[in-house]
Parts: sequence; structure tokens; C-alpha cells
Amino acid sequence: MQYNTDLQYNKEVTLTGTYTKSTLVKRGMAGHSGHYKIVINNYMEVNLLPPYHKESVRPEEEVEKFEGKKVAVTGIITQTTAFSEPSLEDQPLTVNIPCFITIKSIRLAEE
Repeated sequence: MQYNTDLQYNKEVTLTGTYTKSTLVKRGMAGHSGHYKIVINNYMEVNLLPPYHKESVRPEEEVEKFEGKKVAVTGIITQTTAFSEPSLEDQPLTVNIPCFITIKSIRLAEE
């Protein structure tokens, strides 16, 4: 079975997946951090904003509306998730999980 995991990076895209808690954890933090992702299939997930963005901790109303449901997210994605903001002096620690760096909209996906 072949899965389509070809994503278009650094361009606006709309991806459909299940709105789920992200397991990204900052050092010294216990419990869920408030970060979320969409799970597209068994092999692909995309984080909703890098953890250093204050907006990466998703609003409670959004979580109540979408958690566990199939959603369509529109925004720009990158190939990795950075844990800190890139600078000229330092490259951030990253993980090889795609990440929305902007989110234009999140809505329930049509079945």
C-alpha cells in the first residue's frame, strides 16, 4: 500500500487530518503542553505551529471544537519543527516532523 506523503513546503496548502494532542514537550514541563497536530495517516503528522510561537498553545475553544475530529488546516508548512526561533547566530534544535508556520484557517473537514 502506498501513502501520499509528498507535501509542498513553504507554500500555502490545505491538509486534512485528525486534530490530536502533540507529544512535543519542553524541558522541565510535566503533562500536556497545549500543543496540537493533525495526523494525516499512519506515517504523516504535521504540528500546528512551532513551540516557540505563543500561538502554538491552541485556544481552549478550538480544542473543544476540534479535538479528535477530522479537520482541514490551511497554512504554510516547513519540513521540520523548530523548538526555538532561528537566528543568524544559532540554528534551532529541530525534529523531522513537518510543521505549519502559519495557519490561515482550521475548520471541520467535509466527509
